[in-house]
Amino acid sequence: MVFPNLVINDGSSVTIRTFWPVAADHMKVTAWALGTKEESERARARRLDSFLTFYGPGGFATPDDVEALEAVQAGLATWREVEWSEMTRGLNKEGDQLNTDEEHLRAFWREWNALMTADS
Repeated sequence: MVFPNLVINDGSSVTIRTFWPVAADHMKVTAWALGTKEESERARARRLDSFLTFYGPGGFATPDDVEALEAVQAGLATWREVEWSEMTRGLNKEGDQLNTDEEHLRAFWREWNALMTADS
């Protein structure tokens, strides 16, 4: 991930995804499957089929990602009822962080807040 809205995956092909908020409750996600200029038609067809199978709207990865993004949006929409969003897993933990700990989320939002509140 390249902060704040670019993801580069190396899977069935190098895949570039961008996330652009267009409203408080709407986000535009765009994805590109990169290939080499010299790639054969057969290889291109295989790469694009693999891309669509995994990253396409009906693929294995994207529906899960969209579900996660929608769940986050639903949670953030409760800001009137729940003033704070908990991201405390692993907060006072000594030693290695687990992949279920949320230090990476706190780091992301600290940097986002610093950028948003900095003097221009």
